[in-house]
Amino acid sequence: MMMKLIFIFIGSMIPCITFAGENNLPPIQDLQEIKRSADEFLKEENKRQKTEFTTVRVNPKIIVEQCATSLKSDWAPLDGGLARKSVQVVCKSTSHNKKGWHVLVPVAGPITPKN
Repeated sequence: MMMKLIFIFIGSMIPCITFAGENNLPPIQDLQEIKRSADEFLKEENKRQKTEFTTVRVNPKIIVEQCATSLKSDWAPLDGGLARKSVQVVCKSTSHNKKGWHVLVPVAGPITPKN
C-alpha cells in the first residue's frame, strides 16, 4: 500500500514539473523575420549585380532563440560544402542566453546577369 501511495505522489508531481519547465523557455525567433532579412539582402544584391535571385522558404523545422539585436544578412561562405547558393542570416546576441546564431536560407534563380 505504501509503495502505491509513493507512485501516486510521484505521478501527480510530473505534470507540475513539466508545466514549470515550459514557463522558462526563451522566446523563439519568427521565421518570417529571418526570411524578410534574407529577402532584403537579395533585393539590394539583385540591384547591384543585376541578377534575379529569390529566397526559398526557410526550413520550418528550424527553431532559434529570439534575437536581441537586428538581424544581418550576407552571402553564406561557399567553402562550407554547400551544394547551392545561400544567404546567411546572423544574430549576434539573443535575448535570453546572449549567444548568437546563424541560419542559412537557400537561394533560387538564374546565375547569369540580366541584359
